[in-house]
Amino acid sequence: GLRFAINFVRSNAGIENLKYLSSPFLLIPIAVYVNLKKEELSDEECKKILKWFYNAQMRGHYSMGSSESILDGDLSVLFKTINLDKLISQLFNHVKKFEVDSGDLANKGTRSPFFSMLYFVLKDNGAKDWITGLKLSDKHIGKSHSIQYHHIFPKSLLREAGKERREINEIANLAFIGGKTNRHILNKKPNVYFEKEVIEKRGEEALSSQLIPLEKSMWEIDAYLDFLAWRRNAIAEEINKFMKKFE
Repeated sequence: GLRFAINFVRSNAGIENLKYLSSPFLLIPIAVYVNLKKEELSDEECKKILKWFYNAQMRGHYSMGSSESILDGDLSVLFKTINLDKLISQLFNHVKKFEVDSGDLANKGTRSPFFSMLYFVLKDNGAKDWITGLKLSDKHIGKSHSIQYHHIFPKSLLREAGKERREINEIANLAFIGGKTNRHILNKKPNVYFEKEVIEKRGEEALSSQLIPLEKSMWEIDAYLDFLAWRRNAIAEEINKFMKKFE
């Protein structure tokens, strides 16, 4: 069952590296359900598992209390009912909301499950490295092309502008690019490298695919807080759009 669950998460959910999971416990209900169903799942069941999985992942389901007790409750539902709708309902009763809004992302950094969720969504949308054109993937060979998170507005410039650490490291200030590209950009201002390094070489779609506004006034340091607010909304909308596929 666990082998199936790992393969399901890698293949059906597109998560190539399990380090992104907010808890390894996320695999266990999937393993139990597919075992109960003798590893024969309909398309509808696959969609429901993905709906449960992504919502449990980004809401930190197994971090909201005693992980073992929460898992016991989930497994109890499956063993008693073998019903994914009831499992999803139990999850909703625990985390209280599924739809994402900008408030969920405010002041959240790389340790938040929403950070991984942003990566999953951008990767699913086919976002690419800004210079090489390689699609986001954890299968790339070599450090030059391994995916790193990149501060869109460099940390050093934001510190000079008096921004707080939580604002500097917020998810809304992070993009995903390869190591070589990250080192090439270094601490250049967005209004410099967006224009000359990204748009001239790869077009505006390279920015919009990573949910970055194309309005140049928002690339200025003085507009940083407006940039964060804009991108929080864009990220929340894109995650909700992604999740509608599993309704």
